[in-house]
Amino acid sequence: MISGRAMSDSPRALTLKAIKFQNPHRIPLCLYFNSNALNGPVGARVLEEFDSDMQVIFCDDPEWAPGEEGLTQWGYRFETMGETMGEVKDNPLKDWGELGRWLKSAPDFSILRRYDLARKTRDENPDIFLMGGLGFMMMEIFNLRGLAEFMTDLYLERVNLDKVIDYIYAQAKHAVDGFADAGMDAVIAWEDWGLQDRVMVNPEKWREVFFERMKDFIDYVHGRGMCYILHCCGFILDYLDFFVEMGVDVIQMDQQMNMGLDRLSEWRGKICFFNPVDIQFSPGMCEAEITDYAQKMADTLGAENGGFMYKAYSQPAAIHMPAANIICEARAFQKAKGAT
Repeated sequence: MISGRAMSDSPRALTLKAIKFQNPHRIPLCLYFNSNALNGPVGARVLEEFDSDMQVIFCDDPEWAPGEEGLTQWGYRFETMGETMGEVKDNPLKDWGELGRWLKSAPDFSILRRYDLARKTRDENPDIFLMGGLGFMMMEIFNLRGLAEFMTDLYLERVNLDKVIDYIYAQAKHAVDGFADAGMDAVIAWEDWGLQDRVMVNPEKWREVFFERMKDFIDYVHGRGMCYILHCCGFILDYLDFFVEMGVDVIQMDQQMNMGLDRLSEWRGKICFFNPVDIQFSPGMCEAEITDYAQKMADTLGAENGGFMYKAYSQPAAIHMPAANIICEARAFQKAKGAT
């Protein structure tokens, strides 16, 4: 395997140095792939050649069993489309009249058995940087309510919407406690707030609804001794100052070309970037194109003392990403100038 690890730095220490701008000797690599049969062969091929400095652990309830195929613990179903995750069917809160009933059966993230895997993984991997996956957070509002309904709720149904938001943040704090007690180094949340060429919600409205809640939550994460990593795809330039102000340690974005590396460089040194080569283009790029873009991104977004990490796209089958392209990315970022 190609690891490129210095004897003096464990993967855990290396990653923390990158996040905290403390002069890591190279760019840390995250080669985590979703546990899907279609992703498996690609991930296995990549991991034959590289060690991953990081891993993501989720907090699923091991005793929960779906009553029907595709049903989630939140009460909606995913209808799979080819290799993708699919789309939500049967939004349980389509009618706000269902809110009281839904809350009585909503998931409880204070259950300790949810974190058995996190504890086991930490015990078996003391030197790896481990991230607790907050797979719910704000994306669940879209899934529970429906995207169009959520957009109108921001203006017409704030009382009910606020109840759901506050429930989600309360459960997320339970998850933070579970992950912190299990020895995780960070939590990572998925919140796609960008469209292709603009943000999804007016920045002033977004700040009004989410800023203080999110800042309080990030302060809670930091208080438990962990870093906060935010995945946010799409065009999100109008939110990046908010993210820096509220204390986001790491921004994970799978797209960059729609915003441009030069524009994104305005936040160089202010927040740690955690990216693959833009997934809208990387499956069809040749080796030279991948290598050149990877080097440019490392130079443009990484500071002299850190602030950049590589994360392979975790669902390669969904974008028809060949293992050879991921291996090319990993090699390029591992060898990128400024990483040694």
